[in-house]
Amino acid sequence: MAQIIESFTKGKRDDAEINEDVIVDTPHFIGVLDGATSRAGDTLGGMRTGRFAAQTVARHIAQLPPDIEAAAAVAQLTIALAEATSAAAKAEGKTVSRAPATALLLYSVQRREIWRLADSIYGLDGVMHENPLELNTTWGEMRRIYLCSCIARGTTEEDLRRDDPSYAILTRVMGEMGGFPNYNGPYGYGVLNGSAVNDCHIDVVPVGDAVEIVLASDGYPKVFSTLAETEAYLATVLAEDPLMFKRHPQAKGVAPGAVSFDDRSYIRFSV
Repeated sequence: MAQIIESFTKGKRDDAEINEDVIVDTPHFIGVLDGATSRAGDTLGGMRTGRFAAQTVARHIAQLPPDIEAAAAVAQLTIALAEATSAAAKAEGKTVSRAPATALLLYSVQRREIWRLADSIYGLDGVMHENPLELNTTWGEMRRIYLCSCIARGTTEEDLRRDDPSYAILTRVMGEMGGFPNYNGPYGYGVLNGSAVNDCHIDVVPVGDAVEIVLASDGYPKVFSTLAETEAYLATVLAEDPLMFKRHPQAKGVAPGAVSFDDRSYIRFSV
């Protein structure tokens, strides 16, 4: 039986209704879902598509058999999200430019396993295990190069904070270079978006004799054994580098009016 020690989620803006992270806490599964933000601003079901994906998957996780295996769970959640997306799009008479998607980080209480798709972070007894996606690292470095070139030409960081042209530029590039979700070749990665997920993208981690587990989304540049430490580090990074292009290069910085560069979630529990 898992016992929650602390749990926290917050969007990159103070409006909770646009937070695309969802924490899952059921008797049989505990997890963090990190909905993918649509840079095109797509919505479905009255919410951003990342939030739609995360909330849809969260509802269906609660319906999974307690003893289900990881691959079977991913397959069921994939079908559920595909059907929900199709139904919502048909009801609204729209076509989304990119399928609603979410990363998955889930602990199976009965199987004592952590399942991961994409780049969320888990910790076992204080040892953190990151999974940086090569594609996201590349986007972050491309943006860093661009911002550094702006600064080299005389633009100040304050100017870039007020008007960061890298977002629009990178959005166009990302739009031209799609196709990597659930692709099994270079730069491919696993995600729940309604398309089939190959087993090679599903991390299955037995927790062994671990006593304490941490699950967190990639809205934290670094994760520690407690929420207080993790939040403190994030606060330091944001204060030093709100553009998020120095110590932890990201595909976006802290937008005007936002409180962080990304939505973030953290849950710690004993098993």
